[in-house]
Amino acid sequence: MSSQSLLRHQDYHFQVTLLDGPWRWTTRVDVSQAVVRTEIRDVITPYGFLRDMVPIPGDVAKAMSDSIDEVRQAYTPSILLSPTTLVFVVDEGRGVSIAKSVLLTNNGILGSLLSATVTSSVSYVYPLPATVEALVANASGSFDVQVDSTNLLETGSPYSAQLTVQASDAPNSPQTIPVTVEVRPKAEISPAPTSLTFNVAAPLTGSFPAIPSQQILLTNSGPAASVLDFQVKRLQGVTWLASFSPTYGSLNGGASQPITVLVAPSDGMLVGTYTETLRITGYSSNLSVDVTVTLNIT
Repeated sequence: MSSQSLLRHQDYHFQVTLLDGPWRWTTRVDVSQAVVRTEIRDVITPYGFLRDMVPIPGDVAKAMSDSIDEVRQAYTPSILLSPTTLVFVVDEGRGVSIAKSVLLTNNGILGSLLSATVTSSVSYVYPLPATVEALVANASGSFDVQVDSTNLLETGSPYSAQLTVQASDAPNSPQTIPVTVEVRPKAEISPAPTSLTFNVAAPLTGSFPAIPSQQILLTNSGPAASVLDFQVKRLQGVTWLASFSPTYGSLNGGASQPITVLVAPSDGMLVGTYTETLRITGYSSNLSVDVTVTLNIT
């Protein structure tokens, strides 16, 4: 076998000699397109250039087939992964996590083509998509990895899994990615108090006097390893509940955060009792807790 380098393709020249004379041909690897193409061309028989009706002996056909295999072996792809390990921190029973992306690169020589499949050792860790196809040399694709913590318990944490990336033509196949899943216990929403009452006397004329703010002390009363990502919203949207802050945040187990509530009745509001509900939500054992806000105008 001999070879000739061209800009867009690589030619390999082969010969097999039979009793009737030598057969010569060129096996070409064309790398000018996204998909690598291998072809047999320029066949010279003992009777001249191959034309219609010239029979090809079985030994020649076999040698031609072997030449394609030989050329393909010279253009092997290689698997390169980044990152090479994954760590997920999820909440017990919460469901599907935010995805993490893995970059897959064909680290093989020019002319190689990489198609790979990705499998997981456990059902709760899964790749999407499970195949990455047709990567030419130095090209990259990606797949996402997610964890489903629906049936995972904090008592079993950490969990270990493995992703396997395989490509039939890559000498360094398979490659593996260790996956660690850390499961946090559920938080618990505990506000105190669960009701606030504001009292104000209606002015004879003009605006209402300023009403001192009050606070709700929000505590994550779950285990120390839990994390409460909370949000606060009002359900009715009344305007006299002027503000509440902060409206969101994160609390480790045992930590607390004061939420300041301010009311400001508008001019002309009538004597009476008004109510609004502040709902505190977040993934937790109790999911949400309501705090009633009452405004008494006398």
